[in-house]
Amino acid sequence: MTQQFAGKVALVTGGGSGIGRAISERYASEGAHVIIAGRREAVLKEVADANDNISYIVADVTNSDDVAKIADTIKNEFDGKLDILVNNAGWAPVTPLKQLTLADYDKAFALDVRALIDVTIQTLPYILNAKGTIINLSTVGAQHRGPNMSMYLGAKAAVENFTRVWAFELADDGIRVNAIAPGAIATNIWNLSDLSPEEAKKHMDGIVNTIPLKFVGEGEDIANAAAYLASDQARYMTGAIMAVDGGLGAS
Repeated sequence: MTQQFAGKVALVTGGGSGIGRAISERYASEGAHVIIAGRREAVLKEVADANDNISYIVADVTNSDDVAKIADTIKNEFDGKLDILVNNAGWAPVTPLKQLTLADYDKAFALDVRALIDVTIQTLPYILNAKGTIINLSTVGAQHRGPNMSMYLGAKAAVENFTRVWAFELADDGIRVNAIAPGAIATNIWNLSDLSPEEAKKHMDGIVNTIPLKFVGEGEDIANAAAYLASDQARYMTGAIMAVDGGLGAS
């Protein structure tokens, strides 16, 4: 691995598992100091203990006071400089409209939208200070819809529009804002939904059958995209939604 991120500071929400962990470990392996934030200390500690370039903050990003704690850490421990922000934390409920409640909306949009905005607003002074980059996690489903996921896909459609508008707004400040739209990736996000193991497998099997490449991606595939977007190789990219989906979005 190169050390292209040496001396840089990155924040990855939901960095203790799945896609967030893969991105965090990739940045750390290329020299960045990575702050991972999440609610489960044991998971965060496991990741941080395995890598000297990773530290963690126990935080619920749907809680503004916890987000303020993250921002204060950047200010006090990293000289108020944040080179890379990855808004990764999310929740993907799989619920038909006939079974949805307003509580499902509140939970999905609190984490997938409101928290992303809160983290970005509270850390933006430090991103501006570093002339850094923002990477939001979306999903291929934001543009290629499927049934039973209206709350998740609606939230991620909002994220894609925030990405494009913020790219316009921050271009004069030298800040790039892009998003990654994963397809089916082998993570535990389905285990955190309300599906039973059998239902989760059936849901995933149905998705795999629609993927042109006919396999599920790995966290490393998304980490590759995140490394590229944060690097100087992507200096001419902003406002982009990068699909990493096995061709699912091409249909």
